[in-house]
Amino acid sequence: MFKKALWFVLTLCIFSLPASTYNEKFTMPKDDIIFIPLDSRPVNTQNVSLLTNMWGKNLILPPQNVLDDYTKPGNFEGLNEWLNEVIPKSNVYAVVISLQQYLNGGLIASRGIENYKNYEEKLSLLYKFLTENKNKNIIIFSIIPRLTPTQFSDYEYIKYSDMLKEFSKLSDKVDLFNQEKDKARLEEIRKSIPTDVLTKYTELFELNEEINKKLIEWTKEGYIKTLVIGIDDTQEFSMSNMAARKLDQYAKARHISDKVYVLHGADEIGMEITARLANEYYKRIPRFQVIYDVKEPNKIILPYEGANLKKIVEEKINFIGGKVDLSGECILYVHTHENLGIKNEIQKYKNRGQIFGIADVAYVNMADKKLIDVLFDLNPLSFLYAGWNTPSNTIGTVISEMSLKMVLDKSILPSYKEEDAIKSFIAFSFIRYADDFAYQADVRNKMYKWAEANHMSKDNVDRKTADEELSIKMKPFIDAIKEKYIGEIVKRENSFVTIKDIEVKVRYPWSRMFEIEVMPQVTLQNQR
Repeated sequence: MFKKALWFVLTLCIFSLPASTYNEKFTMPKDDIIFIPLDSRPVNTQNVSLLTNMWGKNLILPPQNVLDDYTKPGNFEGLNEWLNEVIPKSNVYAVVISLQQYLNGGLIASRGIENYKNYEEKLSLLYKFLTENKNKNIIIFSIIPRLTPTQFSDYEYIKYSDMLKEFSKLSDKVDLFNQEKDKARLEEIRKSIPTDVLTKYTELFELNEEINKKLIEWTKEGYIKTLVIGIDDTQEFSMSNMAARKLDQYAKARHISDKVYVLHGADEIGMEITARLANEYYKRIPRFQVIYDVKEPNKIILPYEGANLKKIVEEKINFIGGKVDLSGECILYVHTHENLGIKNEIQKYKNRGQIFGIADVAYVNMADKKLIDVLFDLNPLSFLYAGWNTPSNTIGTVISEMSLKMVLDKSILPSYKEEDAIKSFIAFSFIRYADDFAYQADVRNKMYKWAEANHMSKDNVDRKTADEELSIKMKPFIDAIKEKYIGEIVKRENSFVTIKDIEVKVRYPWSRMFEIEVMPQVTLQNQR
């Protein structure tokens, strides 16, 4: 009798639990995402980890000693061993693998043909891993080579950089339009570039295409659940675009275009993938109203991009599982030039309760200082922002964060994960101010001058002394930004918390000055 009564009570408890879209919440949630990053920089590791925390998952990264370190490629044997060992030990929801890290040892390494040694053997090991884990949710992302040779190439290769750029442009135009004048000029350029230099350039694209076709076939076989092909720094016409077009057609011919996505950009793709996984997991379709500060965004092609602004925005919204909708709960403002009236725009939409995000693409490699001056008067948590590196990097970053902020706002996370998610949201927001604005738009040039005065190359610094100087130069900015955050109130499911403090460290992740790592430690205090 007692057992029957106990069973009745337990059954009643289970069926009276509040409805939730959190899958397997009351069994054993698959909390881990195994992630092999494009390279070891914070944009590809720290940023993805923070965004993943925002939707209640743990990002499991390889140990630092098997990843790349600037020009030093990663350790393939160590990485492959780690991948196969971590799978059975983790409660895996998804496995995300950067092909360039796995095959070449990182993004920079993938730009040199010499780092494709033994690629067939490595691919066979990857295929073995895929077949042994065919029931796992495996996402692979692969990057098409960028337009110009890397700065680490030999002098002879770099010397012909401009001519290779024109060769790339004409190759694409001939493929698209087959105009006689383009064909004639292409032949002139071909004869003007030494054979070994041209071969080195074209072989990289050919090999990349061959490998990506293999990945498409493995996707058709069902071993890869989602394949993402990114287009690195390029221009309106290029061999990068031509390769992407052919790979897209190859996937369509195999009737798997719903599983193969070709996206512009590279460094932000990890963030877009975690946003897509979150929307799949919670069965959500975020709706974006997009506002451009230009009349014809479909005719605007920004630096380092191979497509118009509208196409890039919409392809990224589509990839993460969202859609464009004039009545969307997410308002994406794309800032391409000076607009000091944006404060009113933010207030207008925030009054309706929507999530407001700003993609600052006015400049490459930094925030627009005039825009930041306006935003600095506002609560930094009342909008989301990104303004770093290329337009694709910026746009993909803010779209991903907006989508994940919506998950956080819906209070659908388990309560024991909510505080970490809130801290990650605050930290990510803080980094955008400290990195995109403070460092990239101001301190970086000061550090370049400091390096020159101390007889260092900005691309090869002594990290210990550079980190010390970086901390000094960043401190006034960090202190000013902290003042904006401390004391701000953040809503939890059934209460509010206040930002009590943010301890911040900064350093150079690599021995170059192009980017920094900002490490905020957020302390919250419950509201009484």
